[in-house]
Amino acid sequence: FGEFFRKGALIQAGSNFTHQIADGEKRHSHRLVQHGVYSVSRHPGYFGWFWWSTSSQVMLANPISTILFSSVAWRFFNDRIPYEESHLQRFFPEYREYKRRVPTRIPYIP
Repeated sequence: FGEFFRKGALIQAGSNFTHQIADGEKRHSHRLVQHGVYSVSRHPGYFGWFWWSTSSQVMLANPISTILFSSVAWRFFNDRIPYEESHLQRFFPEYREYKRRVPTRIPYIP
């Protein structure tokens, strides 16, 4: 489940998907992707990784690692997503509407 969203994000975003947040200037080729898995979650790569890492520990019946993995991942994304979205809102005026319409689907991160 999580891997589907993670890989879907990589494929659908194409060259717009990077592991570094573009916090300087917007690249000319940079586009806001809103279709496919991006119509279900604003950050499908993060959503997919969060649920993959958590569910892998559930499948291994490892309750301590389930709690640790989900806590560490949640804290990372809770810091990263607002920072990334501040730049996306600066680059794309339509991002505010997209953010209002499409959730992250990570618990307690709207």
